[in-house]
Order: sequence, then C-alpha cells, then structure tokens
Amino acid sequence: MLPTQPPYPATTPMATYPLQQSFNPVQGFPPQGFLPQTTSQEQSLHQDTDPNSPELFKQNMQLVQQNVHRLQDAAKRALDGIQNAYRAGRTPTQTDADLATLKQCLQIVSEQMRQTGVGALPLLPVPDANHPPPALPTEEQLIAQTTRAVQLAYDQLKRGQDSAAVVANLLTTADRAPVHHRP
Repeated sequence: MLPTQPPYPATTPMATYPLQQSFNPVQGFPPQGFLPQTTSQEQSLHQDTDPNSPELFKQNMQLVQQNVHRLQDAAKRALDGIQNAYRAGRTPTQTDADLATLKQCLQIVSEQMRQTGVGALPLLPVPDANHPPPALPTEEQLIAQTTRAVQLAYDQLKRGQDSAAVVANLLTTADRAPVHHRP
C-alpha cells in the first residue's frame, strides 16, 4: 500500500519559515531571520532592474554563498552533536535544534537557488585562509565536459530504449508463434 502523503514537507514560500524566528544569535544566526529583508526602496530598485542583469546575478551569488556557508556551519554543528551525543554536557534537545536549523538552512538555500537561478550553476568555494582559490575551467573545458555528460546520458537512454525494443520484439514474437497442439 502506498502512503497518501509524501514523506517530505511541501514547499513553502520563502517569507514564512516557522523556525526563522527561533534562530539563536549565539549559534551564529541573526535574530532578524536568515533571509535578506528588502525594503520598499530596494524593491522598487529591483523592479527597475533587469532580472537577468549581471549585477543582480552577482548579488544573488553572494547571498547564496553566504547562506551555503551558514548551511555548512549548521551541518558541522549537527554532525558534532550526533557524534558526541553521549558525552557529558550534550543534550538531545540541542542536537534536535541543530538538526532543525540544518533542515531549515537547506530549505532556504535550495529555495533561494531555485528562485534566483543561481542553482543552475556549480558553486565554487570562496577562497579563504584555509582554501586556495579553485582553478576555474575554461569555456572549452566546460563545453567538453557538458558534451561528455550529454553524450553519456544519451548513450544510457539509447541502451535502455534498445533493450526495451528487444524485449518488446521477443514478447510479440512469442505471442505470434504458432502453438502446436497434439491431438
């Protein structure tokens, strides 16, 4: 029997996250909320701006990168809570709160990436003291990589279709084969 409801929550608009008000500033999240708050002046500025402009895209990239860093921090806290669950000073409620924060951060990042279009691109790590800047691929390398990925997907789909055609032919020839009955 199949469940009547999906095991995952339905997507909600970005402005109404119930856990958004429960972020603790001690954990590194501002109490105003996780999402950037826009004023009416900023909204009118964005209305006049082309939604496909490079400047707006750069701003969206920076916001997503900041939220990805927050997501990584939340994941580290949740993992630490799980790994050290039986040590003194750890409470299950704190680990539950860290996991809830992690889930919300993940929802926020995925929704923000979906709405801004940033999710269509790979996110490269931002260089800092611990990580050197990544080597950016050239346009030719990206084209070659995309071509290989598309060819691989095409070949896989083609094999599946060929296999299905063979099975269909075997089934139809088995149905058409004369059955010899002995009297």
